Amino acid sequence: MNFDKLFNQVFITEQDEPVVPATDEVPAPAPESDGVPMPDDYSVEPAPVVTPAGDASTLKTHISKIEEFADYLNGVDNGSLQQLVNDIDRPGSLFQGISRETSKDIIRVAEQLSGLSEIIKGFVINSAKRSRDIAAGQG
Repeated sequence: MNFDKLFNQVFITEQDEPVVPATDEVPAPAPESDGVPMPDDYSVEPAPVVTPAGDASTLKTHISKIEEFADYLNGVDNGSLQQLVNDIDRPGSLFQGISRETSKDIIRVAEQLSGLSEIIKGFVINSAKRSRDIAAGQG
């Protein structure tokens, strides 16, 4: 289909369509308040911020667990998964080549866990300032 034909079908025929006149409906009257407070009557004071006690300590516990698991995956100790994979990768073994196949993935997962841990640490560090800002009405 060439451009002229498409242009005529789409744009020219749309211009030839009849214009529907606007209806003469009267807008609905504003509802009466009937004792219900209107938005101007609402209090503008911010609600007090209530956080369960121990949020930061709970996050710190999870941070340590995440870091512990990342170290379990890719630590320098003999108990890490990376070390185990390297140890069982021997010629003639059923696990020959396992280190080459899994090493990058183990490192990637441990790196992502460490990154998550650092993000959560940032929230914990900034939580005291944020709670002060919210209490002051600046948050």
